Amino acid sequence: MSLWVWIAVVAGIVLIIWLAVVVIGTPKRRQAAQREKAAELRREAEEKLASAARREVTASQEEAAARREREAAEQALRHAENVDPDLPGSPSAAEAAAD
Repeated sequence: MSLWVWIAVVAGIVLIIWLAVVVIGTPKRRQAAQREKAAELRREAEEKLASAARREVTASQEEAAARREREAAEQALRHAENVDPDLPGSPSAAEAAAD
């Protein structure tokens, strides 16, 4: 055989080996890329969960503060109604009627 035939055969064998490595290695690389993507998605989801938990705590604290403020306002309103002499049934109205 001539030299160029040997070169073509060797080049063909090298090409077949290279293709086999690429084809066999591609699923492994694809799986590795998918694992990386899954890890990134998990990390982002965990960050969002932590952020949501912090926001829920803040919202709960705000709700409790609003509830306390509402109760204080209602108590102040009841006190104002008790003091108002113009409202019927208030102690101040009874005192004014007695005078």
